Amino acid sequence: MRKATRNLRGQGPSRKGQGATEYLVILGAVLLVSIVVVSATSSITSSQSSVKQQQSQAYWSSLSPIKVLSSKVVDSNLVLGIQNAGSSTIRIDGIRVGNSSLPIYPYYSGDSYGPAYCLRPNDNFSEPSMSCALMVGPGETAYVAAQGAISGSSPAIDCAGKSSTEISAVQFEYSVGSSGVTNLVLKGDKPMLASCGSKACDENWVKVPGNSSFLVNDFCLMAYEARNNSDGVAVSQSDGTIWAHVNWFDAKANCSALGSGYHLIRDREWIVVVNNVANVAANWNTNVIGSGSLKVGNNGVNSSVSYDGPEPDTGTSNSTSVLFLSTEQAIWHFSGNMWEWTDGVIISSACDAPMPKPCNGIIQYNLVTDFSSINYSRPPNPAWTSTQGIGRISIDANNASNGTFAIFDTHTFLRGGAWNSNTYAGAWALYTQYAPGYIDSNVGFRCAR
Repeated sequence: MRKATRNLRGQGPSRKGQGATEYLVILGAVLLVSIVVVSATSSITSSQSSVKQQQSQAYWSSLSPIKVLSSKVVDSNLVLGIQNAGSSTIRIDGIRVGNSSLPIYPYYSGDSYGPAYCLRPNDNFSEPSMSCALMVGPGETAYVAAQGAISGSSPAIDCAGKSSTEISAVQFEYSVGSSGVTNLVLKGDKPMLASCGSKACDENWVKVPGNSSFLVNDFCLMAYEARNNSDGVAVSQSDGTIWAHVNWFDAKANCSALGSGYHLIRDREWIVVVNNVANVAANWNTNVIGSGSLKVGNNGVNSSVSYDGPEPDTGTSNSTSVLFLSTEQAIWHFSGNMWEWTDGVIISSACDAPMPKPCNGIIQYNLVTDFSSINYSRPPNPAWTSTQGIGRISIDANNASNGTFAIFDTHTFLRGGAWNSNTYAGAWALYTQYAPGYIDSNVGFRCAR
């Protein structure tokens, strides 16, 4: 009996080990089942999403005369690949999502956008109405971006935290060219399924939020004035020699050479930047929007908003040389340091319609009585002058100069001011008296995409 008792006691630890093993086996089985269930659920969800995608694509690509071949959301844009399935040229007059008629733009690979297909009356950025026109021939395919679909407090499209989203109430406003029939509407009866994504920018570039009031979409911009690397390529970096002595033609070519969608900053894009930074308190010397002065940077004058620096300053040490976007990203020497080319052009040899008025040389912005072809360029507060750090505008009725001869009627735009511009420099500063062949040591450029 003692022996049996000893044997029973000896089995105690063994049974505990057996119990632990059985527990682990059961736990493992439960975990395995859980994994299988989760995997199956995920597979079902993925399969359902795939089926929805196929159904959405099949439906929208079957419509006529406008087929939707592809759809995705990029930032605030609904990007569509559309095809004219009819036998006549059609004009897309607008794309509506929900209750909003959205401005439309050409869309290119790499998430870049061309100038809008839309116009506002007298190019007035405060005018809510607009007219759009995109011509698409029979069988042609166009890729377009409808801007503003997910902006505002009640967006028509919800991509927050999603990889894809369903979009209801998408409709096209169009006209048929050959028949003269206008004000037609094509509205889908089923939701459109679109992937959700975001535009990416190169290193040392910033993403500038678009502004539909100015008919400018989101774009990437060099954070620094362009440098010429050892291979003759325009780069954005915080050090190195700034690319100067470059004329307007070469500035455009240098930006285009970077690849598809790259371009010399458009004048409208410049104005979107300055309107954005003017609404950031940190860019004002009082930290109050509209009070005091915007930071001007290297203009040859030492003050609370500017400094007398190198010619030009290739560094980033002075705090007045940086402006912050609403996204908190920084742009260096956008005001002062170097005059920078934009794509802006006025063709005129007199004080005629395209030229702002009065044609009195370099004046304060509050003295402009007619912005004419650059109505989009007026400051948000008509009373602002160089005292607010916006710079001045040149309105010259004479021929444009290439630095030697003033015999040209093509007036190209230089913006921002340079190290020797004094109070003429500023975020809105504009010189129009130079022809596209003009070069100087204080003239550079900046690329966008």
